[in-house]
Amino acid sequence: MNEHRPTKPRRQRSADRVLHRDVTAVQIKCDFALAGFDRMANAMDHKWGIDRLVELVPADVAAKYGSAMAKLNQAIDDQDPDEVAVRASVCIRGMQAMDQIATQAHGEPPTAQVWVVEADGYTFGLMRDPRAWQRAQEAYPKLELITEREMVLALTMYRRSLAKEMIDAAKAAFPGAEVTAVRNMELEDDIPW
Repeated sequence: MNEHRPTKPRRQRSADRVLHRDVTAVQIKCDFALAGFDRMANAMDHKWGIDRLVELVPADVAAKYGSAMAKLNQAIDDQDPDEVAVRASVCIRGMQAMDQIATQAHGEPPTAQVWVVEADGYTFGLMRDPRAWQRAQEAYPKLELITEREMVLALTMYRRSLAKEMIDAAKAAFPGAEVTAVRNMELEDDIPW
């Protein structure tokens, strides 16, 4: 069985502790021992893209970091706050080392590539790499961002829809026709012509 572990340990947020009164003191200590790790992981995700840093370093370095992450996850599973603190520090140093290697090998982190698309009063930002969403959101704070995958999934859904069938039938009946607007009409509404 292929067990997939997240690359970052699951950490409860303070609101979760308030809502879930059954959380023990040991669990809270483990949670707080991860605070520095979380801060560093978020900074590296922001700089290089989400979970991308390990892809930018040699395989042996990534494997060492993977081993450190496995030990951190085990300490969390064992609910050992002292070991969590030690393992979190090791992982922080690992991220710092990988960041240095990635900077030397790749220079500046890639910028978030966003293709701005406007149609019928809507504006979207189509992102090439969804792992760079934080940078894209900062660069385009008022833009609704979508990934290429989300666009493809939406088109796939559209292709299976009644609307697609109706548009294809209209285009077959009127060669050269182009859909210029789509309105949400109830079946009982009068046809607008």
